Amino acid sequence: MSSSSGSTAADGAARERVAALLTELGVDQPLTGVTDLAATLGVVQGVLSDRVVDLAVTESGRRRVRAELRGRRWAEERQIGVPDVLAAADDGRWLLSRRIHPVATGGSRWTESAVDAAVRIAPLPAPSGSPWQPPARPALRRARASVGDAGRLLRGGVRMGELRAVRAAAAQLPLSEVTHGDLRAANAVLDDGGRLVVLEWTGVRAGPRHRDLLTLWATSPDEEDRARIAQVVLDRTAGWEEPDVGLLWHAVALEQLVERITRPGRGGALDLAFSRARLADARGIAAELGSPVAV
Repeated sequence: MSSSSGSTAADGAARERVAALLTELGVDQPLTGVTDLAATLGVVQGVLSDRVVDLAVTESGRRRVRAELRGRRWAEERQIGVPDVLAAADDGRWLLSRRIHPVATGGSRWTESAVDAAVRIAPLPAPSGSPWQPPARPALRRARASVGDAGRLLRGGVRMGELRAVRAAAAQLPLSEVTHGDLRAANAVLDDGGRLVVLEWTGVRAGPRHRDLLTLWATSPDEEDRARIAQVVLDRTAGWEEPDVGLLWHAVALEQLVERITRPGRGGALDLAFSRARLADARGIAAELGSPVAV
């Protein structure tokens, strides 16, 4: 069997599984698309006109669905917009959500709403339970992946000494706030009713101060939006904590560039040139704030 026919058969099987679940749930709508994310996320995702269903097909996927529910329920208590849960299995086998139809990201209204969401997320404590982590790969595969990533990073212009120094220093920052875990601009969207909805709630945990705001800054395409977010960060930073915030600013921008290089499909419309420019900006800001890591 050729790889293309094998892929077609796998896609057909994934669609059949999602369709069977929808029939069991009494959902009588045609599927507009099915994406097999079993290898990375442990789920198969089906999209309907006004709903999205996530079906766990591995134990990791089941843990991911449960972590998503944990994060959304906690966020709702803080009055943060999340995709509405229409139904869910208690054991995490599946999750049916209202589909979000986002409008264009950016502008003062979006920035104000996204910043407000980050501020609402931040106060401790984090929700009880554990965030989702992808399953660890076997040691040999991890070693091969590490070597491959190092080669890509070097070819992409990442300074490995800088990466090691910044990562090591940032890992020592106090975990003084709650972080969404991946508050990229693409995960903070305005729906067609004008409400800000934050997506991807599997990674909520304690983290360093301003991590979510700085992730928004590093991934917002518009310069004016970034300037507004940066000013909020600076206004909320006391003089004594400026070195830590400068270090984290540098670390977040660096990690976003690393992701663009090692996981190129994840950045959406953001390209390497954009991420390199944000790293250059972050280096300058970090120096101004007195970051302990000099480059």
